[in-house]
Amino acid sequence: MSSAICDETEFREILDQHRALRELLERIGAMLRQRTASIDQVAELLGQLGDTLIKHFTLEEAGGYYGDALLRAPQLLSRANDLLAQHPKMARKAQRLVEIAPLGAAARSWRDETQMRFDAFVRELLDHERGEDCLIQEAYSRDVEASD
Repeated sequence: MSSAICDETEFREILDQHRALRELLERIGAMLRQRTASIDQVAELLGQLGDTLIKHFTLEEAGGYYGDALLRAPQLLSRANDLLAQHPKMARKAQRLVEIAPLGAAARSWRDETQMRFDAFVRELLDHERGEDCLIQEAYSRDVEASD
């Protein structure tokens, strides 16, 4: 048995990270939409987002999330490499969201700009995650079909 995604502990850790990441995205989105939090509070959560993504991507890359799937379906290697290449770019985009703004009139502009950039980033991240999910599902469904 592979130490990859079949390792239940590692798989649960990845699922827990996905859940925590979605919750963090929801909290940040709500803070930006409701405008009840200070810029410092929003910036702190945006900083957490960058850190969380780096840890999340590292676990996916270092663990067997992709490895075991590609052993089962090596024809998916090109798609997996495309998805993996997105990780550092997305981590940098997340880290750039945390640009600190001046106080006063510029704060409204910062919130508007940050919300627009955050919403675009979330769409991109969720599209990326869907791509990963589809790749993993396809790899395992092909493996099951092959063993029938």
